Amino acid sequence: CCCCYFVWRIVVKMKSFVVVVFVVVVSMLLMALLSTPIDANPVESGLRTYKLDEKCNRKDEGYGSGVFFDVIDTDHDQCVTRKEIVAWALSNGIIASEDEINVQAIANALSSFKDNRPILNGTQPVEIHTSLANNTNLIVMWATETQTSTSTVVYNVNGGSSITLSGSTHTYTANGWVGVIHQVYLPNVGVNAKVNYKVGDASGGWSDHFTVTTPPQVGSKRNENEPLVFATFGDMGTYIPLGYKVCEQIYNDSQKLPLDLIVHQGDIAYASTEVTGTEDNVGYPEQEWVWDIWAQQVQPLAANIPYVAGVGNHEKFFNYSSYLARFRNPLPWGGSPNDIEDATFWFSFDFGLVHFTMMSTEHPYDVGSRQYEWLVNDLEKAVANRNGVPWIVFIGHRPMYSSDQSEYDSHKAGAYFQTVIEPLLIKYKTDLYLCGHMHIYERIHPVVNGTVVQAASTHYVNPGAPVQVVQGNAGVFEDVNWVEPSPKWSAVRKSRIGYGRFRVYNSTHLYYESMELATLAPMDSFWISKTAEFE
Repeated sequence: CCCCYFVWRIVVKMKSFVVVVFVVVVSMLLMALLSTPIDANPVESGLRTYKLDEKCNRKDEGYGSGVFFDVIDTDHDQCVTRKEIVAWALSNGIIASEDEINVQAIANALSSFKDNRPILNGTQPVEIHTSLANNTNLIVMWATETQTSTSTVVYNVNGGSSITLSGSTHTYTANGWVGVIHQVYLPNVGVNAKVNYKVGDASGGWSDHFTVTTPPQVGSKRNENEPLVFATFGDMGTYIPLGYKVCEQIYNDSQKLPLDLIVHQGDIAYASTEVTGTEDNVGYPEQEWVWDIWAQQVQPLAANIPYVAGVGNHEKFFNYSSYLARFRNPLPWGGSPNDIEDATFWFSFDFGLVHFTMMSTEHPYDVGSRQYEWLVNDLEKAVANRNGVPWIVFIGHRPMYSSDQSEYDSHKAGAYFQTVIEPLLIKYKTDLYLCGHMHIYERIHPVVNGTVVQAASTHYVNPGAPVQVVQGNAGVFEDVNWVEPSPKWSAVRKSRIGYGRFRVYNSTHLYYESMELATLAPMDSFWISKTAEFE
């Protein structure tokens, strides 16, 4: 989606606040406007429309409207369609013909609508999400535009009595963001407990009700008849071009096969597409309101399913201010952008039968570094506890191996990341390495220093090294050229949008699927099975 990338770069170069409607409409135009007949039904064509309430805010995602809808919504149905946008562009001389759509001209014109309301709306709670504080406890977070009297969660456990709990607030000011982030740490309410809750403030307003389930007992499933189910992916974004659609896909799939946990492997909101910018804002700056778009996009998932997020290269702007402010993860994760050298971007936790180790590929991992020593210590403890928690899943943002031609020299045997980290994965008998960064799906056979130790089409048995999965295809633009011929370690490679999902059935069987957006079905799947002596 080169056009999506091009227009996005135009957006992020703007120094003033860019209205959210511009991003939404232009991105949708790029995907649908150029190929959809002028009289097509928006629902049938897949062109998204944006219905508003009387306050001119979307109920589901909080986008503003202002003059934009007064001018372009000519039938006054609170729904702007492709047909109306093209008619407006024609009548104002922005384009000469509906057969020759000039996307850049439309983008420039739409950016003139500067009176749109911000994404955040006063004291109304939005961007609600839950995460893990540790192996048993949950955190609830949300955002408001302005300060409220309290930061309150009202909840019940398994339908019991209502409990009121207050938390704290914080904010950040990177690139002019204005808002308040609220957090409440829930007490240990027991394993597999259904927590029905709302957030907000009695005077400022309440959210809808949500229901999230606490983690299972460490070393166990929720019940004997059902597997634990995890969603995993990296590189999502919002409308550049299909992150929002992958969110919808995950949500719809979770209604059929409920998820226990969501693990995001970094490159989260894509608030900037620049990859060389630094904390002093060299290059294209991060646009903070894009974080708000993303957080509202994932709310239907993250408010009801614990959502943990590692760090990627696109979180680095302003000393990782947005990432550090908007998320909470298990220890030792945490820190301040004002003391970035002492911040910690790695963490681990047990979830049922799985130990997750999340490293940061964006921070020093040299032998002897603070992160490396922590990784060794964490994996040693995980191995010692393997009788109770049999699966070890290791996660980082960047691939160890990938046959995408871009950055290939960094993603093959002999590259620095592989030579430092792979020996740990082999020594401690990790089962899976999950990553993103490259906007593809690629399954890597179990490999040691570039040599395949077990090749399988769909079933690895006591593989002797982790199966590696590059699942960086959760919605951002694709621009792939494959290395040819395909390396022997590359089992399956696809340039298609989607996400990953895996099920842990017991101590010996794990099943992974890469779910494709276009077909809403698996485009690859495999089993890992092992016996006790290979744990």
